[in-house]
Amino acid sequence: MLYLYMEREGRIKIDLLIKKLNLENITLFSIYSLSILIPLIIGKPQLLVGSAVNFLITYSTLKFGIKRIIPILILPSITAYLTGLLLGSTTIFLLYLIPFISFSNFLYSLFIRKKKYISYLSAIVLKGVFLLLSYYLLNRLISLPKVFLASSCLQFVTATIGLITGVLFYKVTE
Repeated sequence: MLYLYMEREGRIKIDLLIKKLNLENITLFSIYSLSILIPLIIGKPQLLVGSAVNFLITYSTLKFGIKRIIPILILPSITAYLTGLLLGSTTIFLLYLIPFISFSNFLYSLFIRKKKYISYLSAIVLKGVFLLLSYYLLNRLISLPKVFLASSCLQFVTATIGLITGVLFYKVTE
């Protein structure tokens, strides 16, 4: 009798675990999809696209951790490059920037996962400074158009908007 009770309770726990995993996988797949669709469908302005992508990075980092969100750190830049929507004639230079943007997103995510106000501020500053320095170096080394240098200041704004909205959404939904 005790064995049957334990077996039934074990099945209930397994069923609940499967439902939870499926919901998490669906949510994660949806976020992966959004990370592709946002630059593809919205395209411009950078303020909106960048803020939305940073929101996805922030929320998904807090909810799933860094390992499970690596595609979200990379896919938006690749999508923007492949579609050519975001930067028009300078899109070819985005190919050189993808590794730097992806690494800045990783830095951003790395600090966000600590869930402390100082780490949130560090995430914004490190991402923005890293991209600013990268764009400056690439401007000197390969004549990266100055439009990228000018747009690097916007990285601080989009990171801030994305972080604030992502953290708030995470807190409301948890």
